[in-house]
Amino acid sequence: MDEAKKTKDGKPVDAGVSMPHDKGYKKSLSRPEEFLHFLKKYIGADWMLELRASDLILCDKEMLERDYEGREADLLYRVGMPDGKEVYVFILQELQSSVDYTMIFRILMYVVNTLVKHFLDTDKNTRERAGFRLPAMVPIVFYNGQERWTAVTNLRDYQRGGDIFGNHILNLEYYLVDLAQVEEEYILSTNTVLDNIMYCDKFRKKLELAGAIRRAYGRVEGLGRQELEEFRNWVKYILLSVCGDKLAVVEEILSWAGNGEDDMAFKYNIVRMFEEEREEGKAEGKAEAILDLLGDVGAVPEALREKILGQKDLEILRGWLKLASASRTVEEFENLFMK
Repeated sequence: MDEAKKTKDGKPVDAGVSMPHDKGYKKSLSRPEEFLHFLKKYIGADWMLELRASDLILCDKEMLERDYEGREADLLYRVGMPDGKEVYVFILQELQSSVDYTMIFRILMYVVNTLVKHFLDTDKNTRERAGFRLPAMVPIVFYNGQERWTAVTNLRDYQRGGDIFGNHILNLEYYLVDLAQVEEEYILSTNTVLDNIMYCDKFRKKLELAGAIRRAYGRVEGLGRQELEEFRNWVKYILLSVCGDKLAVVEEILSWAGNGEDDMAFKYNIVRMFEEEREEGKAEGKAEAILDLLGDVGAVPEALREKILGQKDLEILRGWLKLASASRTVEEFENLFMK
């Protein structure tokens, strides 16, 4: 059998749901009012609290700079402060299971590249005046992994001996929103599409995720047609990531939503599909166990391997498992297998 997948630190990857790098977060956070809600609720720095949605302008993709590996930040906002000054706020979505320990260096590259571009795009006479100042750059990292974020959050700590030089070395720090550390009930204390996506995203075990979707779906129904459609699309991404290419099944489930009918079928069928997927997982596990037993007594022909892996009936697989455990050779198993 293939070795279990592991994280960078050698830890086994959670065998639950593998969340895609979905567009749900980016779409929600691309709306100034939703991004402002995220800032005020999940970061809550004093300077954010007086901002209005009209103070935020989403910048064009062309303004997004790249890090040392050529990756762009996810979103960049130009923010008008109450005193008339402008700052730039950019967010990086770490939608993965493992911690990126190079994050602060990535952010340094984004900041430097953006400020160099701004400096060079400014008229030479303007940038050489005594009063010229670069815009402030405010980085945010949003992380949805299950293991705690343990990477350093400031550049001083990323430099060897950085703690002894005080303000005489380069430093910057990012705001961190670590989803695993945010309490479920706090997320549910307000009701936006983003809140509900974040709530569901806390769950990796499939049936727990199904329950979270059911709860969030009932909340989103009261927000409006556009919000409901946005949430349904996110659910669709998740269901497809769990259930492979069962697009027709997913579409059938989603067709129950938003059409005025009782949504109990929608909720029931989500659970049913997870259960079916879990049963398929059991079948694959039993097939692998049979092949392991046979591998101990000889080489398994490819045709026999394919038949065993292709069988999904658990009762048949249980019988084959007993045969495999009792067989002294692969040939003996094959003879009994063909009866």
